[in-house]
Amino acid sequence: MTTIGLKAKAGRKKATLLLWVALFIALLSGRALYAEPGLETGTGRYMVFTAYIPPYVAPGKGGEIIGSLVEPVETFMKARKVPYKMALLPWSATYRRAVETPHALIFPVDRTAAREDRFHWIKPLVTTHYYIYGLRDKVAPTTTLEDIRTNGDLVSCTKNSIQCELLLKGGIADENILRIEGASITDRFNLMVRKRNFFTVFDPLVFAKLVERDTLDADRLIKLEKVGDMTSYLAANRRMPGKMLAPLLTATE
Repeated sequence: MTTIGLKAKAGRKKATLLLWVALFIALLSGRALYAEPGLETGTGRYMVFTAYIPPYVAPGKGGEIIGSLVEPVETFMKARKVPYKMALLPWSATYRRAVETPHALIFPVDRTAAREDRFHWIKPLVTTHYYIYGLRDKVAPTTTLEDIRTNGDLVSCTKNSIQCELLLKGGIADENILRIEGASITDRFNLMVRKRNFFTVFDPLVFAKLVERDTLDADRLIKLEKVGDMTSYLAANRRMPGKMLAPLLTATE
């Protein structure tokens, strides 16, 4: 092999090595960026995850998190004199982080048999009511969950939400449940208006706030049968270290 050939081969090896080093550094950097302070680093600070579910939780000015359930949770945490950070994420991400992060709490999360062993159920916050909604002019106002089940109609819900669990509990076949990742009301509303499916599930209080925010025509949908009442909690990751869990289980004056 010529000198030029040897130099070219050496150059390729060096370039390959540099590429692997760059990839390794990128992976480390990505991991560091993903790991918010107190989120993955095990600093002893609680991460309190929540989602945009008005009127219970919503973004305020300057990054503030507001809503009817925020103050009770903040009061609870401050009464225990523990360090915490509250983060507002899309619901699917909120739930996923809460399940994966040992020092995490989540609210509001509905307590169900399927979720019972995933969390320590710390504090009940509110009872929510869920109804089936249908596309007006396409479904009868008297439509029941049994009608939907018998007809094999598609019903949309947000992935990892109580809505999907209530549909299963109500007898809707798994293949007829449209689980939409991070689905906003606009996503589900538009699916129905475009006649992809004619049914979805909402808490009426949340529905009213979101159609107002997104300037949607609420009259396009009609509220049908109630599918369940659930109590929402502040809950802690099941693997939370005992020293962190203890203050949360301690009553205060």
